[in-house]
Amino acid sequence: MPYPNLSTELLRTFVTVVDEDGFIRAAERLHKTQSTVSQQVRRLELELDVELFRSEGRKRVLTSSGETMLGYARQLLSLQEDALAAITEQSAQGELRIGVSLSLTESMLPSILARFKRHNPGIRLNVQTDYSNSVCEDYDRDQYDLALILRRDRAQVKGELLGYEPLIWIGPAGYQWSKNRPLPLVLLNTPCLFREATMQALDSTDISWRTEYSTTSFTSLMAAVKAELGVTVRAQGALTDGMENIGSRLGLPELPPVYIELRYRTHIPGGEQLAQLIRHEPLQAW
Repeated sequence: MPYPNLSTELLRTFVTVVDEDGFIRAAERLHKTQSTVSQQVRRLELELDVELFRSEGRKRVLTSSGETMLGYARQLLSLQEDALAAITEQSAQGELRIGVSLSLTESMLPSILARFKRHNPGIRLNVQTDYSNSVCEDYDRDQYDLALILRRDRAQVKGELLGYEPLIWIGPAGYQWSKNRPLPLVLLNTPCLFREATMQALDSTDISWRTEYSTTSFTSLMAAVKAELGVTVRAQGALTDGMENIGSRLGLPELPPVYIELRYRTHIPGGEQLAQLIRHEPLQAW
């Protein structure tokens, strides 16, 4: 009997479905369609000849075999990353200059950098965060060896497209607003691309608006939304307890997605290895 083919992609999809508590959110995180995620989980079940999930009402929960497999799947994915790190640039020395768009720093990036550093103690990381336009310009001026950049337009992507994130209107849970008054906005300062997307979307409608709160801090931004000073536009990953996607309920305009771009210089020690780690861990914009 042939051994099952436990591909990394199938294992990662399975783990993501569990971590995101469902196929829909897993599809969003992995930048795949829901049908693709379902097919990949089914392929893994066929390879293993077991059911990993069972229906419980409208939810899908892990079977006992699924719970057992989950632990091993995490170990296998971690072992693969460790193996790649162990055989790649083991004695690399030097500095890796990294530029990151502000809205990407709240996701998995810090843990990715920590894992890279454990396997590359000889490489010093120099990480700078900034608005997307500045990160892109500084990369072009050779100020960075690797850059993670958010783009509003797919055509702007010059490097590797890692995925995209849908934008949503975020307000406090149960937030009410009438079109008889201006829509109060909570935004990051210019030149934030989320701010630009917000203005462009509203300018295409008859909705009046005013900027109620403007800041350079993501934490301050979300605190202002929770305090009901106004609403904001962010990627879905920014949605937390006490907040709600209010767009369709309040009749606010549809928003375009943002695209996540990876650019790096292959000749820099550690560049290819870090890029590989980033590819294996889906990033989210916030």
